[in-house]
Amino acid sequence: MKIKIKNIEKQFNIKVKRNTISLGLDTATKTGYCIAKSNKTYINFDVGYINLSLKEIKDRKLRNALRYEEIYLRFKTLIKAEQIVVIEDVFFGRNAQTLILLARLGAIAWVIAKEKKCKTLIWKTAVQARKALELPCNKKKIVVMKEVNKRLKTKIKNDDIVDAIVLSINGLIKEN
Repeated sequence: MKIKIKNIEKQFNIKVKRNTISLGLDTATKTGYCIAKSNKTYINFDVGYINLSLKEIKDRKLRNALRYEEIYLRFKTLIKAEQIVVIEDVFFGRNAQTLILLARLGAIAWVIAKEKKCKTLIWKTAVQARKALELPCNKKKIVVMKEVNKRLKTKIKNDDIVDAIVLSINGLIKEN
């Protein structure tokens, strides 16, 4: 999808870096990603989804090992040296095992980005990323998804992809 920069700047009250590539990663067992490429006039958003849900495998250690291997292979092709990589930082909800899994998935992305010598690596929590775009911060993902769709005039139905779009736009914010 291709959106005019001036519309994004107006809708999110930000200034966008031109001629920049940002990769937003909403790391989880259902990982959304967005590669946002800006030029002088537009941002082209290339979005995708990696489903690492392996519920049929009962052995948790084996299931997670397969998840780590798959995410490593996918991130190795997604992450490029010219990108600003924005990885969603984790928070502790209720389950320590989930926290560990999410932290490891993010760490895999970080290591690959470091190995590829990416220009910039940014860790942002969902709340930080939303706040930077003046989006609802402590609301359910569905509320954020509806607001992003309204502002971008899109109809994205996957909240993980919407989170990745928010992260990728954060990577394009021009600092004062």
